[in-house]
Amino acid sequence: MRFVVIRHGQSVNNLLYEQTGDSVGRHHDPELTDLGHTQAARLAETVSAGALPWQITQIHTSLMTRAVQTAAPLADALDLPLLGHLDAYELGGPFTEADEVRTPHPGASDTALLAASARLVLPETAGADGWYTLPYEHDAEVRAARARALVSGLREQHDDGDVVALFTHGAFFQHLLRAFLGIEQMTGWVVKHNTAISLFADEPKTDGATVTAHALDWMPHLSDDLVSE
Repeated sequence: MRFVVIRHGQSVNNLLYEQTGDSVGRHHDPELTDLGHTQAARLAETVSAGALPWQITQIHTSLMTRAVQTAAPLADALDLPLLGHLDAYELGGPFTEADEVRTPHPGASDTALLAASARLVLPETAGADGWYTLPYEHDAEVRAARARALVSGLREQHDDGDVVALFTHGAFFQHLLRAFLGIEQMTGWVVKHNTAISLFADEPKTDGATVTAHALDWMPHLSDDLVSE
């Protein structure tokens, strides 16, 4: 199986941090900026034109609004359903913050998410009151276990010949990278720009299955003036 892991486009929170160096005034579930929408459109154009070494057969997305908005143009371009995934959200989940206390938020409603993409296939638990039902995700091992479960679940859900695209988030990608490559601990950080692509492939060897990272933070669809973090 092969995986195409893509970070969402620039969000209003990304822009806020770029402009102020702070998260004061952040939104619990930010939408894309105009630049973010442009990045998503360029991604869809470039991938549908054949830039990837593999042909995507399945698309999954985090249910955070910015991820769904980023995935929507690609799902349209490839004429594929967009499968909402409950485990692909950013570290901590959607949350509000006051006086340094973080309170979980249920996230966007089913109506709001479907407005972002009519192709979106929502889990049964995503409804009018949102989709996120867990506490704020503090613990690093809980985050790592979620990444491992997500990767394992995708392998179980799809065939060995499938190419699975996953729209997710920059901080959670650190755990996904470890899950794909079997890294228990990692002290460094891998840069993941907005709409950057990472490619992973299951490649059986004589001593068992090996995953190869073919690309990390690859942006063939973006000119320098469209790159953002």
